[in-house]
Amino acid sequence: MKTFCFLKAWANIKILLLISLIVFVMPALAFNDNDSILHRKNSIQKSKPKIITLQQQLQVFYPLDNAEYSITVCADLPVNNKPQCVYKKGETGHVFLILAKQNPLTGEVITRSFGFYPRVAVTFLIKQVRSRILDNSNREYDASIEKEVTPEEFALLLQKCIELSKKKYNLKKYNCYEYVLEVFNALPGIAKLPVSKVKFPFILGKGGSPCGLYNDLKKLISSGSSWAPYIKFGVFTSPVRNASQNLIASF
Repeated sequence: MKTFCFLKAWANIKILLLISLIVFVMPALAFNDNDSILHRKNSIQKSKPKIITLQQQLQVFYPLDNAEYSITVCADLPVNNKPQCVYKKGETGHVFLILAKQNPLTGEVITRSFGFYPRVAVTFLIKQVRSRILDNSNREYDASIEKEVTPEEFALLLQKCIELSKKKYNLKKYNCYEYVLEVFNALPGIAKLPVSKVKFPFILGKGGSPCGLYNDLKKLISSGSSWAPYIKFGVFTSPVRNASQNLIASF
């Protein structure tokens, strides 16, 4: 009888703890893509990010002629220069892409900077939602790795960016980190970038994070990887479009 009473009391305690978590803790631990949450003061996108129709935006790179092409993977930490901090006040940081095409004769550069986001806030209970792509022009980041590619490889990347953008956003299994690495690692004949999960606070478990990417890039340099010359650390800003590269937003 005593054992039964103890188990019943313990079950009631767990219910109360769960209710307290939902009421008091969950709102503070919701991950949104609102400007106020994603773009903190010490690492901001200097203009409000816009929703973009990716397939339409990537048309700017065509035709794929004998220009110079590149892809850059960018890691924006939750707190600048503190890769051990994976979460702070609703901010988990961001991983995004910069695609570029340069005319070797005129020097003109066309760029697109964008990332994979949830359409609505995700929490520990609601981890998977529909996704969307937002413009990440003029956004700060802390580390990057860049690769020059052929027109054929660039065409493959454009296709992958569009194809994978249709996936659902999952806080643990498929967020901005997984999207970017899956695009980059689709390149044939390269040493694939490692995919490392980091531990988020509380009950969330492990997930993709710019902190994991940051640390992996550090390891690639220290190990003498062939990627080392193409990795940079510091405080950088993604390129800003010129007037001929304006966005067409889709809401």
